[in-house]
Amino acid sequence: MAVTAHVFPQFVQGLSAGNISLTGGTYKVALGNAAGPIGLATAGISTAKLFTDWTAIVTEITGTGYVAGGTAVSAPTFTAGGSNNTVSTWTSASNPNWTTATFSANQAVFYESSAATIQLICWWDFGGSISVAGQTFTLAINASGLLTATAS
Repeated sequence: MAVTAHVFPQFVQGLSAGNISLTGGTYKVALGNAAGPIGLATAGISTAKLFTDWTAIVTEITGTGYVAGGTAVSAPTFTAGGSNNTVSTWTSASNPNWTTATFSANQAVFYESSAATIQLICWWDFGGSISVAGQTFTLAINASGLLTATAS
């Protein structure tokens, strides 16, 4: 299965309005179980701002080892680099995981749970259901980060 990553259209609006700072807040990743694929054309995605907007579109999973609302994104950082600081990257200190987990998931959504107006940042569609039974379920964050933006 191929994982497809997406950025919420409202995310940039949230950054520019100061609703999402990518550092200093409380960031989480939750799992969903919509049959999918969930993409930008999915009803409600283009206007979704809050985690509750997401869960109105994609039902959050339930299962052993999973807590509603997801798990914290560990020590997120937002850094500039590359030639003339033209590449900005948002990443986590470790891969989010759920131990002794028994569930199935189709999506992961990253959001700032401490933001009031715009919370949603990005989501991954797994391209199908991934199941785990009594094991650790880990989301492997690319070495390039969760989000990378390049100025041009």
